[in-house]
Amino acid sequence: MKAAIINQYGSSHEFKIQEVPTPEVDSHEVLIRVYAAGINPVDTKLREGAMKLMLPGSFPKILGAECAGVIEEVGLMVTDFQPGDRVVAGLGVTGAGYAELTATKQKNVVKLPDAIDFTQAAAMPVAAGTALQAMRDKGHLRPNDRVLINGASGGVGTFAVQIARIIGAHVTAVCSADNAELVKQLGAHVVVDYKSTDFTKLPDKFEVVFDAVGKSSFDACREILTDEGTYVTTTPSAKQLLEQVVTVFTKQKAESIVFSFTQEDMNWLLKQVADGRLVSVIDKTYSLDQVGQAHAYSETGRVKGKLVLAIG
Repeated sequence: MKAAIINQYGSSHEFKIQEVPTPEVDSHEVLIRVYAAGINPVDTKLREGAMKLMLPGSFPKILGAECAGVIEEVGLMVTDFQPGDRVVAGLGVTGAGYAELTATKQKNVVKLPDAIDFTQAAAMPVAAGTALQAMRDKGHLRPNDRVLINGASGGVGTFAVQIARIIGAHVTAVCSADNAELVKQLGAHVVVDYKSTDFTKLPDKFEVVFDAVGKSSFDACREILTDEGTYVTTTPSAKQLLEQVVTVFTKQKAESIVFSFTQEDMNWLLKQVADGRLVSVIDKTYSLDQVGQAHAYSETGRVKGKLVLAIG
């Protein structure tokens, strides 16, 4: 099978498209023929080596934390899936989604409704899952709460705006003026241009401030939080982790989100898509041999929504 591999950490030029052995499935795994694989900022960090402690094992490595496709083979103990099932999978940092075939535990996979295409589905697990868990589990967002989402036009942010609206919150979205119309279409009530306005100086108060791009801090956002408000970030610093400990004893809270795939969350997200309440915003799709270009574009920080590799 073909796969995009790296033989060492480095720039987006490290990718090579090569024939590699088809993965063998163990008793609790499924083999998926990949039709589409999502690209996330964490993939570029893994490729650079910035997170090498999270990616054990030797080279060559195949990246890709999420994919959608069709099951080709199941292990002896797999009972919930069979060959031919359309599925979407969260593969984690060990990944291997940038390939024609990938193997993963059945707990990392859910069935994909026929109405949802592979490209839309492949963009969802990491970004949509992060947005959901950040606001629901860390921010405890409730109906009628006011939430500010920084980085609202990015991969996590576009899902966060929509999920906040599904929950019933009032949404203030922070992004560039060029992307204001996009986030309004996704459901934002108010849009703030970060280039002309410092959102941490807004006169409004928010129950939740969700920094989907990790560009701010709890300290900077304390003045726009309500007395019992919560700041949630996707990229915690050492200072943020200390603040999380300190704010255990205060009404205002500092939290960070580390995404963990669950079948329950993925099924809920897919239901929102099927019901027409949630969409994947796809900026560009690339072929497998264009993975280096896709990573280079991801690193510009200008992606609207998600990037996807069309493999099958």
